Amino acid sequence: MKNEHKSSSKRILSAALAVVMLLIIGIPCYALEGETLENSMFSITMPADYAGIYQAEVNETRISVYDKASAEANCGGYAFGIIAFANPSDYAGIPGGRKIGELTTPDGMIYDIVLDFPTDVQWDVTKGEMPESYGKLYHSGEEIARQMTGNNGNVFVYGAGAKGNGLYGDILKKHITAVTEHWDANRLEAENMSPMYAAITAGTDKDPLTVIGYAYYDVNGDGIEELLIGEIAEGDWKGVIYDVYTMVDRSPAHVVSGWSRNRYYAGERAFLYREYSNGAMESGTAIYDLAPNSTELWPQVSFEMNGYDNPDQPWTIVYGSGTTENDRLHVTEEEWAERKATFDDIMRFDYTPLFNAATQQTENS
Repeated sequence: MKNEHKSSSKRILSAALAVVMLLIIGIPCYALEGETLENSMFSITMPADYAGIYQAEVNETRISVYDKASAEANCGGYAFGIIAFANPSDYAGIPGGRKIGELTTPDGMIYDIVLDFPTDVQWDVTKGEMPESYGKLYHSGEEIARQMTGNNGNVFVYGAGAKGNGLYGDILKKHITAVTEHWDANRLEAENMSPMYAAITAGTDKDPLTVIGYAYYDVNGDGIEELLIGEIAEGDWKGVIYDVYTMVDRSPAHVVSGWSRNRYYAGERAFLYREYSNGAMESGTAIYDLAPNSTELWPQVSFEMNGYDNPDQPWTIVYGSGTTENDRLHVTEEEWAERKATFDDIMRFDYTPLFNAATQQTENS
């Protein structure tokens, strides 16, 4: 992202210079809330006590903020940037960026607002820890972006298009209908839904809407929350996921379904975990990254135990898709367990029952 900062249409704004100019024309500094940085689309306001520690680079769709001292020392100094994108595909997968809201123009055009942070060190590491001035800017990026405003009739809404509770209403409604009407496994699969809901609701005397729940969680770290639907359970089954939905080009899309022997969990480090079993001697955990603005799951690493094909050494660590023998590492049981334990960060969601969503939809109808 930082390579985009240089453009003939950009200007360097120094907070120190702005303060000096205000003093010259007689505006007292104590009246300032901080310098306003703006382009034709949006504005941000810097904290007043940050005057003199930063520089800003502005173009038609972006405002980037730098630590002045680090930039002048030729160490980069990039602290954060706020960028407007017309299309989600324009920024999908760019490291360091995540959607924080949407900007809508008077004629109804929507721009995704992305908060971007550097992915490498931007200060002089030979002098020790992160400089105080850089840290202030870096750690303030979220709050500064949260309070941005639209220009020329544009309206910015923080969280719009990113928070799950405003994205998946129709999907939840469909699941409520399926559970309430007791769709069988064939009907569920035909509708790209997990057949597990039929088994779960058939095996309980409770209201079926109280045993299946949902959570919103950003699975891949792009700032947009996914919708995860699963059984409300405890122990090792707590947080189990049977359907995953994401946003593709600002519309909900189904990612994957699971079942009891092929179930999913979310990890704290922005991954999906698939736990599977094909019998007493074959099981494993596969770890995937959900591609941004896509339903594609990218295999990262998997831990396989297959005593049917390899009875003498059943434990294998597979990297990526495992298409070549070099991607498959045969290890001891101890090595296998030790490496697998590094991914022991499953999210144990306290699911919201579908009953709650059904009640809310009834109240809103």
